[in-house]
Amino acid sequence: MYNKLIISATGLDRKGIVSDISRIISDFKGNIETSRMVRLGEQFSLLILIVIKTEKIDSLTKALNEIDKLNFSIFSTKSTKNNYNKSFQIFINGADNEGIVYSFTKYFKNEPINIEEVNTSIENAPMSASPLFMMHLIVSSDKDLIKNDTFLDGLNNLADKLGVGIEIDKY
Repeated sequence: MYNKLIISATGLDRKGIVSDISRIISDFKGNIETSRMVRLGEQFSLLILIVIKTEKIDSLTKALNEIDKLNFSIFSTKSTKNNYNKSFQIFINGADNEGIVYSFTKYFKNEPINIEEVNTSIENAPMSASPLFMMHLIVSSDKDLIKNDTFLDGLNNLADKLGVGIEIDKY
């Protein structure tokens, strides 16, 4: 029997960390299905979904926990589908200020939307080198958000209030 596991880890970044983790998963015949890995400051963080034989979970867990200076959390999960069959990507960018992520996610909370993924970053604007906030979201819905004028009006009003640009496309 096979299980799906979510593996998360955080620790001091170093050369070869991804290779070490993926080698251990491979040694136990685990298959990485989805992963997100990122360096944040001097720390490295990852989130991985794997499939592995049930009888290998304890050995895998032990081997991963032997990696120096990394803290692991491992959870069993199941594949599920949400009822939202349409996917969209939303791009938000503008001057960096506090509360942008909260403001948009609060707006989405009251809509028929499931947030699938959020990525944010700060980049220097090309001409002025002032901080430019960038957010990319992947969301799903049972409605066509691009044709939903009420949703788009609210989204554009929020973007104007926060002084950011917004673009939404099918994903």
